[in-house]
Amino acid sequence: MTLWDLITATVRRWPILLAGAVLTALVAFAAVTDDGVYYTRTELVLLAPSSTDYPNTLKTKSGSLVVTAGLLARRMMGPGEPAKYASPEVTLVGEGVEDGWSVRLPDTGGQWASNFGEQVLFLEIVGPDRATVEEQQATLIRRAAEELDAMQREFGVEPVNDITVRPAPQTTLVYHVGGSRPRVLGMSAAIGVSCTLAAIVLLEYRARRRAFASPILVRRDAV
Repeated sequence: MTLWDLITATVRRWPILLAGAVLTALVAFAAVTDDGVYYTRTELVLLAPSSTDYPNTLKTKSGSLVVTAGLLARRMMGPGEPAKYASPEVTLVGEGVEDGWSVRLPDTGGQWASNFGEQVLFLEIVGPDRATVEEQQATLIRRAAEELDAMQREFGVEPVNDITVRPAPQTTLVYHVGGSRPRVLGMSAAIGVSCTLAAIVLLEYRARRRAFASPILVRRDAV
């Protein structure tokens, strides 16, 4: 199909062109009026009990703390298998979540291996407004401390040997995440035009196939 054929087909099938323009405008309007979401990633650090040998709990690292962090994440999230990604920096916003939360132990091993090297949990929250995210953040931080305490009581740990959990102060900020409106408009227009023209070309192709497939009747006058 030449460019002129496409132009004439577009004019001939103007209802499809009009419907495509309306749908494209509606999608673009919905996209540019989206207020975005609010997001936070809070780091929950597990701290070993202080002792004479290890008075600075922030610098104390051990495999048992990492294991405890994993158990705490599983306790809060449930028994389901957590999703595995190529990078621990993947966020809920990147996954397309607009309202929800997760607690996970960062895995730096990639998709084909596991490597849990830090006693830190990523608490991620996405919500429609800042107040909702901040409220849920405070609730989940408190719940993490309660779940950790309950878990240690179940295992018979003496309170003097308790592992504690604290949020890293610099990670408790809530950010607004929104798209670029010019880019949204441009992509909406490009996708709308492409889909509309593809529909017109498909209809023309089918129409031509039917025309070629139709039997040609030839009248022969009797001699």
